[in-house]
Amino acid sequence: MIGRTALAVLAFACALPFGAGAQTARLTVGDRGTSTSYSQQELLDRGDARQITLADPVYGRTMSYHAVPVANLMKNLKVAPDDYVQARATDDFSIGVPARLAINTNPAQPQAFIAIEAPASPWPALPSHPKDSAGPFYLIWQLGPGARVPSEYWSYRLAALTVTDSPLQRWPALRVGPEVPANDPIRVGLERYLELCIACHRFRGAGEGEQGPDLGQPMNPVQYFQLPALKKLIRDPTTVRRWPDMRMPGFDSSRLSDSDLDAIVAWLAYKAPRP
Repeated sequence: MIGRTALAVLAFACALPFGAGAQTARLTVGDRGTSTSYSQQELLDRGDARQITLADPVYGRTMSYHAVPVANLMKNLKVAPDDYVQARATDDFSIGVPARLAINTNPAQPQAFIAIEAPASPWPALPSHPKDSAGPFYLIWQLGPGARVPSEYWSYRLAALTVTDSPLQRWPALRVGPEVPANDPIRVGLERYLELCIACHRFRGAGEGEQGPDLGQPMNPVQYFQLPALKKLIRDPTTVRRWPDMRMPGFDSSRLSDSDLDAIVAWLAYKAPRP
């Protein structure tokens, strides 16, 4: 579970090698019928661009960005109340963000912005990727007191934002049955899985994740891990095993509470015996 359909025309307008030719990269924003592509300079020159300083969880420090509100970029798109916005990066990391959150303009709630890296003033390298910055486009969040968004919603090296159906509409196999009470941890686990895990892990083929193994086939993790070991793997994979090209970060308690970790495991256990 690491920390990262829309129109075929959104096939990665930004898909250049990281760090190379970044000045020619473009960000595509669209719905089910239309799309618009923006260059770095076009976004930097917009009248609604502003300077934002915030605590950045990806860089692990305070950062200042020239950024444009996502709500403004999407204001002419067709967005239904239960839609999602799929944020897709140049490395195929893809996470769905509730559209109501992505286009929120209430400063008391999280507000989404696209930070733009100026070619003449590149950002520092990412701690997890010493050769690359988060640019040229980066989905960031301005948070009021007590507000939070899942860590995966900070999507760097962004290529496209696309309006889509919700994950449970796209992949009904992920759903929980009506016999599960509304406040059951299993339902909380599904919510956290959609926020933190589906970007990199499919479940029995459901999802877009390609960076980690499918968590539903051929076996569910609860069927081959002892539960304490599975929880340790999620908290810090290196304490359980290492593998070539290891990319999975740990989810400490600041990113995933103990109760939410238990809930994800409960959802996996619920799905294990079911088709």
